[in-house]
Amino acid sequence: MPEMWVKVENAPSDPVPVTGTVTTNPSGTQNVAVTGQPLSIYTVQNPALDGAYVYSQAEVAGVVAANNFMTLTNPVGSGKIIVFAGAFISSFIVGDTGATITSMRGYRASAVSGGTLQAASSIGKFQTSQPDPVGQIRTGSVTATLGTALFNSPPYIGAAKSSSPFVHQVPIPPQGGLFTLMEGESMVLRTEVGDVDTRWNLSLAWGEI
Repeated sequence: MPEMWVKVENAPSDPVPVTGTVTTNPSGTQNVAVTGQPLSIYTVQNPALDGAYVYSQAEVAGVVAANNFMTLTNPVGSGKIIVFAGAFISSFIVGDTGATITSMRGYRASAVSGGTLQAASSIGKFQTSQPDPVGQIRTGSVTATLGTALFNSPPYIGAAKSSSPFVHQVPIPPQGGLFTLMEGESMVLRTEVGDVDTRWNLSLAWGEI
C-alpha cells in the first residue's frame, strides 16, 4: 500500500536544536544529528475512502429472548468494500436487572433480512460532501445467520435505576490490517439473553472503498 504524505506549507520556521561537540572549526557542509524538531500534526481522511459513516441508536430496550439489535450489511452489487471502523456500546437500567442477562456481542453474519431498514438519510457522514452510503443498517428484530464472534460488551446490572459512565469502544487493532465486509457480508450486534429494563446505546462506524 503506498505511503500517504501531507505537505505543510508556511510552517513556522523555529530554530532547530542540534547535538554534537565541535572540536575543530568546521568548513564546508557538515553532518549533524537533529533532535527535537517540532512538527505540526494534521488529521486527514484516507484518500482511498469514498466516504466514512456512522449510525447511532439510543436507549433501545432490552429483549428477553435472543435478539439481533443492529446489522451492517454490504449488499450484493454495491461495487464497494466496507471497512469496519469501530463500535460504541453503553447501557443503563430503568429497573431491576438480573445477573443472567448476557453481553452485547458482535458477530460476522450473512443472510440478513427483516427488522427495519434505515434510510440513508439517517446515517451520519463524516463529511457532508460525501456520497450516500451503500452500507445498509437494519434495526429491531433482524434475522441473520451468525458467523464467528468478534467482540463482547458487558451489560450494566443492578437492583435499581442507575447507569454506568463508561462507553465500550471497539476499535480495530492496527497490526491486523483492515477489517472488511465484502459484497453480501454483514456484521450484527446481538444478545442471547436480555432484560426489558436494560437500555442500550449502540453505534457502528465504517468507511467505504
